[in-house]
Amino acid sequence: MKKQKMNMYDYIIIGGGVTGITLCKKLREKGIDNILVLEKSDEPGGLCRTKEIDGHILDIGGGHFFHTKHQEIFDYVFKYLPENEFNYYKRVSKIEMGETTIDYPIESNVWQLPMEEQIEYLISIIRNGQSLNRKEPENYEEWVRWKLGDKICDAYMIPYNTKLWGVEPKEMDIDWLYKIPNVDVREVLKYSLERKQDVNKFPAHIHFYYPKKEGFGQIVKALVKDELSFIKCGCEVTKLRYKEGNWIVNDVYAAKRIINTTPWNDLYRALGCPAEIASAIQKIKYNRIVVSLFEKDYDVDWHWKYIPDPSKAHHREFYIHNYAEDSKKNGIYLETGIKRFKEKKMPVGSKASIVDFYTDAAYPIPVTGHAQAIREILDYYRPMGLYGVGRWGQHEYQNADVSMHEAIKFVDSLP
Repeated sequence: MKKQKMNMYDYIIIGGGVTGITLCKKLREKGIDNILVLEKSDEPGGLCRTKEIDGHILDIGGGHFFHTKHQEIFDYVFKYLPENEFNYYKRVSKIEMGETTIDYPIESNVWQLPMEEQIEYLISIIRNGQSLNRKEPENYEEWVRWKLGDKICDAYMIPYNTKLWGVEPKEMDIDWLYKIPNVDVREVLKYSLERKQDVNKFPAHIHFYYPKKEGFGQIVKALVKDELSFIKCGCEVTKLRYKEGNWIVNDVYAAKRIINTTPWNDLYRALGCPAEIASAIQKIKYNRIVVSLFEKDYDVDWHWKYIPDPSKAHHREFYIHNYAEDSKKNGIYLETGIKRFKEKKMPVGSKASIVDFYTDAAYPIPVTGHAQAIREILDYYRPMGLYGVGRWGQHEYQNADVSMHEAIKFVDSLP
């Protein structure tokens, strides 16, 4: 039998999402053109793809909105999709607390709850462990209770995060919680007395950009346009071996350097299940979500709403037309964890969903020990020229802007 000729590349990138696309663009800007991007789906974009369905704009990987703290990411994106192709919104996000819907975040808006509930929440916040100088706990559930008090923990944070992540919060680490600001008890009381919050102390982006047409996926289309000839879609990596200084992929492609942007636990079998990282791989977990499109009339200006109620399957609702102006006015989509979707699918109103999109992987789950585990994996493979970049390669809860930034940092660090 004639031996198949091996195709040799300088870099092979596994995964054609925003991280893989950005890596490809930046490597080419560096003068490296012998690149291959392998994407198992039939189109690039990963979680950031958008579909037009019956006049509705649906971001099939869940809620995506563009903002960043890195000016170079604004410059990067606007270079390919100009800023005037975006709308700019002041964020309107809500939390459904029983019969009352309040503004996010909850600790700044307890004054929007009925009076008796306000009193319970305020007493609980005043008694939180951090304000009483108690020792900081080491798992997520105890940490939230210490940070925000029992009432917010039990009524919102624990049920919502259990729905979102699909694991018990006590199984989760606290090293990813730097995004949550300190709760100043005096400020919470001040907000309640004045019946308003200081939006400048919002714990996340106050404003965001969203493309005027074709959803968040329009960003991907703009970024990937010049890279399509370097991307091979419909090609899952099923075999990845290191031999004589080269990486051999599926017995067809070879490269001295591989950049992985996909979940490491999915790649483990392709790598031959090496015993050296077996225990670390056990700590690399992710969840899956289902994005379901419904039609429902609404007369609110909200962009999305958090749903902590355990009796409802989904954890977030998105009011599409309020940010995607080219979408039909009655479109709403729900995010639901895959397990809850299968066990307790609950339609909005009386009609079933128009379509349901299943993600391959949605969020890296920060289980206890995950940070050390990903360090072990990256340290093990780096000397062999196999790297991990982005949400999945670094196993961090990164939004698209951060994954782009990490890709640029990686390429800039190359000699």
